[in-house]
Amino acid sequence: MKDSGREWTEHVEMYLKYIHLLSQKNRGPAHTGEISHYLKVAPSSVTEMLDRLEEDRLARHRKYEGATLTKKGRDHAIRILKRHCTMEYFLVQALHVPEGRYHDEACEMEHVMSDDTAQRLQKWIKQPKTCPNCYDLSRLHCRHLVAKA
Repeated sequence: MKDSGREWTEHVEMYLKYIHLLSQKNRGPAHTGEISHYLKVAPSSVTEMLDRLEEDRLARHRKYEGATLTKKGRDHAIRILKRHCTMEYFLVQALHVPEGRYHDEACEMEHVMSDDTAQRLQKWIKQPKTCPNCYDLSRLHCRHLVAKA
C-alpha cells in the first residue's frame, strides 16, 4: 500500500492492524507485550517499529503506556482489516476453505488486494455491513464466519 509515494510493507501493515485491534480490545493503548505476542516478535522489535510508526505519523507511543494510532494510522488499519475480513468471508462462504487455513491465507492476500477489488468482492459475496467491526481478536476472525473443519 502506498502513501504519498512511500510504500508500506506488509510488516508495517500488520503492526497497524494489531495496534488497532488491541486498542479496541483494551479501550486504550496497545501494550508492547501484547503486540509482541500477536506478531510473534521480540518486545525490542516492537519498540523499534513503534518509533518508526511515530516518525511516519501513523502512531503515538508512550513508554510504559503503550501505543495508539493517529487518524492516518487508524484509517489505514481499518482498510487492511476490511480487506482481511472480506478475504476470510470469501474463502469460507464461497470457497468453503476449512478452519485452520482461511485466516493465514486472508492475511497474505490482504496486503496485495486493492480497496476497489475488496469493495467489488464485498458486494459479490454479500458481506455483512458490520465488517470489520465484527472482527473477534480472540478467535482471529469475523464473528459471522462458521467454517467446516
